[in-house]
Amino acid sequence: MKNKRRIFASLAAIFLVANLTTSTVMAADIENANDQPSATQSNNNQETNKETEFKQLATKYKWTAGDNITDQVMLNTPEKRTVYLQKWNGKKYVNCQTFTTDETGSFKLTFPSNWYRKLKTTWRLYAPATNDATAATSDKITISTVRRYQIPAKYRQLHMKDLHIKGFYSSPLDKSLNYASTREDYVKAFIKRGYQYKKAKTAWVNFTTKQPGTSVDCSGLVMQCMYATGIDPSPANPRWHATHEWGCRSFVKSKTLQTVSLKHLKRGDLIFYGRPKPACYHIGIYLGKNKVLHSWPGAGVTVWPANFKRYYYAKRVFPITKTVSVHEKN
Repeated sequence: MKNKRRIFASLAAIFLVANLTTSTVMAADIENANDQPSATQSNNNQETNKETEFKQLATKYKWTAGDNITDQVMLNTPEKRTVYLQKWNGKKYVNCQTFTTDETGSFKLTFPSNWYRKLKTTWRLYAPATNDATAATSDKITISTVRRYQIPAKYRQLHMKDLHIKGFYSSPLDKSLNYASTREDYVKAFIKRGYQYKKAKTAWVNFTTKQPGTSVDCSGLVMQCMYATGIDPSPANPRWHATHEWGCRSFVKSKTLQTVSLKHLKRGDLIFYGRPKPACYHIGIYLGKNKVLHSWPGAGVTVWPANFKRYYYAKRVFPITKTVSVHEKN
């Protein structure tokens, strides 16, 4: 009787272990089956993981400052998507413009209106991932700015920066000027700085030119107006003013300023007084209509008729050139 009980208990234990093992295997099979994607799910994943990219995108531009830059760009995913135009700020890319593609993946790329603030800038396009497409980042885009008004190589050149001599005052660049400025813009800024010195005293003793409202001589006035428009007046500089007519004669002898006829003076030209050549003793800025802005002993910076003393020579700081128009991309 005892043996029968032992045999029955053994069979029951074996049966129980077999059931547990079968249940575990079936559970594992079900779990593994759930992990395996269906044919439809597999296709969807492949579609989601498809690499998306920008098409018909120009990556190099050479463009005249002030002109608009637009382009038609496409993503290879035919759906509406958000696209960001990002600019490199020296440390990272930052969003500047936002666009939305149409159903074909196309959109009109437009750069910000002030894209020309620097001679060379770097950009890129970025499209965030969607439910049906991965994120896309374009190749680097570079824009080289072409200055709208350019002075011929043999003359004094324009700079978009402050020019100065350490320890001496020099006028900062006029804030209204940029790479899109025209010749008229430069002449206006040139004369505007001169007017800021109006009623300033003349300086014949301290061998320097100073800020508006203090003291300045005739060639020092011209010097500061040049600084204000980004032109280096060297060898004339704020360290030495027109004592002994040195600065005045430096300008009249300069081969980097265009010589013009007295019969064809234009606003912003320089006129020089004194005879015979090159014994120049005075310089002024021609305002048009026979008027000159100048600094004169006892009178300060003021406007007088251009022929108050006989002049004999004229120079042009801003030569008349053709308007530059460059639109290149690839």
